[in-house]
Amino acid sequence: MRYSAEWLGEASNAAPEERATVADFRLWLNDQNACLHLENGVASDRVTISLYPLAEGLARDWWTIFGGRDREVSLMKHRSGYVTPDVRMMFDGAAFEMRADQRTYDNPGVSFWTTPGEVMSRREAELALGGFIGEVLARLKQEQMSDTSAALRWARVQESRDDPEQAAFCEAAGALGLDPYRIEEGAAASIEAAGALFEGEPLTEFLAGSAEVNRISLLEWVQVVERRAPYAARVGELRGMAQDIAARTPSRDLEQAWSLGYRRARALRRLMSLGPGDRFVSFRRLAERLGASPAFEVTKPVDGVQALRSDRPDGVRIHLRSLGHPTRSGAYLFGFTRAVGDAVCFPAETRAPINELHAAYRQAAGRAFAAEFLAPIDEIRSMREDGRDNLSIANDFGVSTAVIDHQEENAARIDEVCA
Repeated sequence: MRYSAEWLGEASNAAPEERATVADFRLWLNDQNACLHLENGVASDRVTISLYPLAEGLARDWWTIFGGRDREVSLMKHRSGYVTPDVRMMFDGAAFEMRADQRTYDNPGVSFWTTPGEVMSRREAELALGGFIGEVLARLKQEQMSDTSAALRWARVQESRDDPEQAAFCEAAGALGLDPYRIEEGAAASIEAAGALFEGEPLTEFLAGSAEVNRISLLEWVQVVERRAPYAARVGELRGMAQDIAARTPSRDLEQAWSLGYRRARALRRLMSLGPGDRFVSFRRLAERLGASPAFEVTKPVDGVQALRSDRPDGVRIHLRSLGHPTRSGAYLFGFTRAVGDAVCFPAETRAPINELHAAYRQAAGRAFAAEFLAPIDEIRSMREDGRDNLSIANDFGVSTAVIDHQEENAARIDEVCA
């Protein structure tokens, strides 16, 4: 990501901050100019806008941008009436993606094209966004306007970023879509309670995934299930296997979640000496192969998670939420395997939720892991060649037909990263 701003001097805007920051602006994503557009049939490679509202918006959204999961942040809401490209950004916990969607305005008649997204690390994204905010504030300082609301907000964000505890709290608030500097006492208390059980990315994913449920009940569930007897939840051989796989199949720089999940699923199948015909028709059978007791069992139902991975000195424990229906064996198997995938993809000892977030790095990695571990794409292809349909194939693997559909949709990806 790169940009250029050619300041144009005093404009006719009512607000002095906006007048001082009008510029011809260009933004490149993946070396393609997101500001390229047609205006009444004439092509232009720049937009003339006030950059102050965008800088202020980025400063105010900072913790939502980096704390939110499954939540896009669009610059459109900060355009202050100007015609701008529809720039959207999302952070999944590891990779930051920015793209520009197609956008057409009627008055004036302006059309922006879609610009392919650019993926970067968190550090790269923070440097780029922070650099933009800083450049706009420097322009205002040059124009004798230092005490703007954007400057005050950005100073507060910078102060929080310098304090690890403050930064963790602010990001946790961002996971809930809340402003950490204007947060209600009850929400702050629930964040602190969650922070006593989770930390880092698991904390962010727990909060983002529990925004619509009773978080207090969910936290109580975590504490209750962790008091269960070891035989009901411990998967004795999983930690050693996960550490072995991490050493043999290291992660890659800026690796997408699905790539890590697919590669380590295949690594675990190799480590377990599983052949093409090996199937796990129930989570209990897989649990026992990974060192669990025959008494391993699901726990009480709750809203907000599918399972909980909880590491103890004696090994990894998996607490699988009851779905209240004995016929949901496929859902149990997939949920359990996602928890196994969390341990294999992220072997550092921790406590982590398995929930329904999609654009969250650990959840996406675990989902890809479970799909390729339970229903390898090569086997699906072989069964297709034998004339089998979706329902037959899904039933054979003990998964839903949606898993088979997604595996086939992602076949080229799987082949590429596992080659």
